[in-house]
Amino acid sequence: MAEFWKRTVDGQEQVHTGLGWRPIIPADGNKAQDGLPVIDLSDIYDADVKKRKRLATEVCDACVKYGFFYASNFGISQDEITTVFSEAKRFFTELTLEEKLELDTAKHDHYWGYYPRYKLGEHAGGSNLNEGMNFGYEPSVDPEAREGAQGSNWWPQESKLPGFQAKTQQHMTRMLKLSRALLRLFALGLGLDEHDLDYAATEPYSILKMCYYPKPSADFDEASSLRPHTDFELLTILLQDDIPSLEVLSTTGSWISAKPIPGTLVVNIGDSLSMLTNGLFVSTMHRVINNSGRDRYSIPFFLGANKETELKALPGFVTEKNPPRFQAVNSEDYIRRSLQLAYSKPNVKSDLGTIEVNG
Repeated sequence: MAEFWKRTVDGQEQVHTGLGWRPIIPADGNKAQDGLPVIDLSDIYDADVKKRKRLATEVCDACVKYGFFYASNFGISQDEITTVFSEAKRFFTELTLEEKLELDTAKHDHYWGYYPRYKLGEHAGGSNLNEGMNFGYEPSVDPEAREGAQGSNWWPQESKLPGFQAKTQQHMTRMLKLSRALLRLFALGLGLDEHDLDYAATEPYSILKMCYYPKPSADFDEASSLRPHTDFELLTILLQDDIPSLEVLSTTGSWISAKPIPGTLVVNIGDSLSMLTNGLFVSTMHRVINNSGRDRYSIPFFLGANKETELKALPGFVTEKNPPRFQAVNSEDYIRRSLQLAYSKPNVKSDLGTIEVNG
């Protein structure tokens, strides 16, 4: 199968980053070969802005070089993480397929809800061997909800999964708080005012996703549990269990394992934030391969920009020598188009690099 995330132009090898192509760096000059950085977020809420700025510099360096980093001491207890994983397992194992399909994402205008496993046949990225449940933005879980904010989800009946909705909503609140704190940290590290990016996520197009990657089956001829992709939103916060399956495409064009590290979560940059920074922050391709012989669970939270937000390079990232790299696009239009592709029927092919002006 062709490696569709790599290409050669005028003798220069390039790797796909989600929004466009990036020259491949020789292996001896790329620390990402040795793994992703681990960053202690203890100071993310500190009252001392100097401490937050020091942390912001470290975080932004990782976002520029890799688009990914591990985060430790992020302010969410292990008990809560254990609880939300337990709730995810309850959803996938205690409900029948028929009960889950009552929440089928195909019936929801915004792709909230449940999606089953399916086989993609000739799709360039391989089979999709996971099932999941998407929960979108709800004002009820947002302590900073603006007046008139809207959003609702489909939830399993309380009688079938007692306590599931309340515990999941509590986790959604935690993720909103942390993701907005990260957005403010990014602003500091980019030399902006700490709140300059707040406008983009006052009523975010966010998704909390519970993912289930069953152990490989003879029914599927591909090992890949989730084909190579980038995330569409501003940023992603990922909780993963103890099974090594996540792989990140380095700038050398090779896949590096983002193995689970106890006490950490994974943060990565999405296409939307890469557009706002004119490509300075990289939206990096990644995939999931579950060869463990065990079932795997992960719970990503995607912070998307408000639907009305225009995704285009902010003024400070555009100069005569560094003109806009991407076409301006409305956030809702971009995410809808991306979701349509992600949840499309088999044999729908990806169209790489169409947002980049000179891609």
